[in-house]
Amino acid sequence: MRLVGKQRAPLRVVGTIRHSRTIVAGVEYQGGVTRARVDGENVRSISRIAELLPVQIIDPSVHRLIEEGSTRRRRLLDWGVFHVEHGFMDPWRRYQRALAQRNAALRTVTPAQARVWEPELAACAADIDRMRQVYAQRLAPAFQSLAAELSGRDCELAYHRGWDEGLVLSEALERSWSRDARVRTTTVGPHRADLIVRVDGEVARDRVSRGQQKMIAASLVLAQIILAAPSTLHRAVLLLDDPAAELDVDNLGKILSVIERVPAQLVVTSLNEAGLRGIKIRKRFHVEQGRFAEMV
Repeated sequence: MRLVGKQRAPLRVVGTIRHSRTIVAGVEYQGGVTRARVDGENVRSISRIAELLPVQIIDPSVHRLIEEGSTRRRRLLDWGVFHVEHGFMDPWRRYQRALAQRNAALRTVTPAQARVWEPELAACAADIDRMRQVYAQRLAPAFQSLAAELSGRDCELAYHRGWDEGLVLSEALERSWSRDARVRTTTVGPHRADLIVRVDGEVARDRVSRGQQKMIAASLVLAQIILAAPSTLHRAVLLLDDPAAELDVDNLGKILSVIERVPAQLVVTSLNEAGLRGIKIRKRFHVEQGRFAEMV
């Protein structure tokens, strides 16, 4: 979206979602502003479209879920909680607003003003943590089963909430106050949560190869879709981007075997037709210079 100039025509994507009824939804971006519409009416947040059209992706960079820090895993965790716990978005949004205000206050000449936002942070954190914990407990066995099937490794999934166990967030914020004031940011809370993946008792990125990271990360994505399926209003969409790019034939075959059992609409992209071999596809399209053409 950043490639769209402010004075240019808007980037607009519109699609039809068919389930119990037909819904037309779209997103438009212009001049740095994103707008969303559902059935011809503006909606306040793009999360409404995310609710109607759950989307996950497995692409050549999926290994970064395992290799990098907590941000990607936390985002994936919240995707699952959002689709399973329908009361999740309100405390999550309130927490994000209060966190932004506290951090802004910490960067002023009177950082003590940041403490005004701590009761709101603590109240929202309790709900966020509770829903994340319940979801992570359900996700762990589904992930472990798929990871064993795809990677052949004994994997474990652990949820870390972002502050010390045994403390409510108000107590953790009190203990971290001196450090927060010094570094001018909030160092504890749900925004520091993580899903920790371990292999043979050690952090996965320190134990497995790049190829195995991809298989373990794919297991995490697929487990999320499977777990969310009974709770989502509409069938999920799984985007499989250039699957043959960095996977050998054996690993690609394993992933495709699992995907056949996943309750999701599959959309596959490839730079060439050879990359689609072995994938059961109903319709094929060729893209050239921004135009789609259905292949016979």
